[in-house]
Amino acid sequence: GRPARHTHRRARNANMDVSLTYANQLKGLLAKADGKDKFIALLQYAAMFASAGEPGAFLAAQKSLSAARKPFRVFKPVEFLMPLVERPPKGKGLGACLAYVKAVGMALYVGADHVVWAASAGIFADENAKARGDFFQKLSLWSWFAASVASVLTQTSDLTKALDEMSALKEDVEEDDGGKKSKNDDSKKAAKKDRLDAQRAAAANARAHMRAVVTSGAQALLALALLDKTPLSKRHVGALGVAVSLANCAALAPARKSKTE
Repeated sequence: GRPARHTHRRARNANMDVSLTYANQLKGLLAKADGKDKFIALLQYAAMFASAGEPGAFLAAQKSLSAARKPFRVFKPVEFLMPLVERPPKGKGLGACLAYVKAVGMALYVGADHVVWAASAGIFADENAKARGDFFQKLSLWSWFAASVASVLTQTSDLTKALDEMSALKEDVEEDDGGKKSKNDDSKKAAKKDRLDAQRAAAANARAHMRAVVTSGAQALLALALLDKTPLSKRHVGALGVAVSLANCAALAPARKSKTE
């Protein structure tokens, strides 16, 4: 009957809204050079998962997709190093050391990978080209591992601070709930609302740091796996790469807009 048709129409409209939302997010992701790089990385690791390291169409696709990422990373070494030049880390403690390791490690990761590509493209046509390519491939992956570990340590420290802030705000809110209530005390209500908003913001901040810790840890494991330093099979490495790439794409994609915006 008519109610059923209306229900189906509403369901179709809801599905269309969801599809358009994800399409807009994908469009926003692919509008950035980093977004294109991470999305192609997702396809690259999906091809690795499908090929399981065996010769064939999927392995050929994996290599082609890996080469396709290079144009989006040409200036990345400079981008990673510029913050060190413009705003050098303050102090000489562990935090400053980790900032240098992360930035230099990521610059070497991408820069050495450019040399690997040049060697594979035949730009180095001497007898040591293959050995040079293998050396820079290992340097690239070890640098990625070092930068990822530095990021894990940095984000873990930030996560601890965010959790401490959450605990302090929660205690403030609980004290408000347990205190004496007076009539028409608008100032106390406003103060409590501000603290609840701050608590929610701190919780969101903690979740973001937690995601960063997990993603950076997975990247460190992926680097070791690509170096053949783990017992993971090529299919498992591909699956791990897909998971890391999905996390990176989600972090770069624009936030979904609500209908009220």
